[in-house]
Amino acid sequence: MRNSLGLFVEILIKSCTVLKKKEGLPRDERRMEVFRNVLEDCHLMDVGYSGNWFTWERGNLPETNIQERLDRGVANENWMSMFLEATIQHLVHSISDHCPLLITTKKEDNKKSWKTFKFKVWWVLEKSFEAEVKLIWEPTSGDLLQKLDYLRKGLER
Repeated sequence: MRNSLGLFVEILIKSCTVLKKKEGLPRDERRMEVFRNVLEDCHLMDVGYSGNWFTWERGNLPETNIQERLDRGVANENWMSMFLEATIQHLVHSISDHCPLLITTKKEDNKKSWKTFKFKVWWVLEKSFEAEVKLIWEPTSGDLLQKLDYLRKGLER
């Protein structure tokens, strides 16, 4: 695992439940231990967060409301060192009972800022669109981000 960031749903530490869970049934300690072992074996660490302490909520009334921090971002040391200013923000949930997590990365070397690319929906209606994408994409070498950047430049022409 070279560079990885993953989002996992689990409570890591049963102690300090006041910070990890409010109300509801207790979590299965064995399951949490297995999860902690997987994170340790894969050399993954919690990235941290800002926003509400919980990422999952159920029940509208105070006596039935349960809140837990189930969702979290984890990454390995390489990823953390590559994105020193990375943050994860717990956003407010609306449809789901899980809060969306917004991951923001800012690469340390501050290369030129990316010009906003606007994909024009009508492009796919053009008969030549698929052929043009293949013409740009297939001869391009590099990783996915490099290929996407090359495709962006080709489509902007």
